[in-house]
This record gives sequence, C-alpha cells and structure tokens, in this order.
Amino acid sequence: MSMRHEHPVNKIMIGILIGAVYPILAYFVIEQVFVILAKMDLVAEVGNGLGFDRRQRTTYLFSLVAAIIPLQIFSNKKWDQTIRGFMLPMAIYIGAWIWKYGSYLMAHF
Repeated sequence: MSMRHEHPVNKIMIGILIGAVYPILAYFVIEQVFVILAKMDLVAEVGNGLGFDRRQRTTYLFSLVAAIIPLQIFSNKKWDQTIRGFMLPMAIYIGAWIWKYGSYLMAHF
C-alpha cells in the first residue's frame, strides 16, 4: 500500500477561500484596466446609465471567466480537492450573475 503525499494546498477549504476571493480581485483589476483605457480615450467614459450597467455586467462576467486561470493551474497540479472547493463559490457567483442579469439578457435576444 503506497502512501500518496498530498500537497498542503490541495484542500477543499483552500479552494473555497481562493474561489471566494479571486473573482473579487479580478473584478478590481479589470475595473482598473477600464479606468486606464478611459483615461487614454480608448473606451468611452460611462456614467450612471445603460452604458454603466453594460460595463458593470461585462466586468462581472470577465471576473468570473478569469477564474479559468487558477482553475487550470490547479488542474495541472492535480489538486482535485482544491478544484472542488474552488467551484463552490464560483457556482454561487455564477448563479448570482445569472439571477441578476439573466432575465435582462433573455428579454433582449
């Protein structure tokens, strides 16, 4: 019987923590990219209107899609428990995004 040595990061709780924090950090990074692009006049400034809602929706979506990066890293390292923990908050975030923006998107297709 061989004992497989598990990496200390390969834990469900670590995955939950990373999955809860990473999209929030990604959101702020992406938001700052939009601010920099607006200062360079590469994208339009948006106020509180339709453009703001669209940018906010897109920024939230990009922050969720950015989660593919740590997910791929965990997969390459075969950290299955971390992936399981990571997917729990991601499923909650994705569900919240669909709940908030899904009806709007379905009404405009």
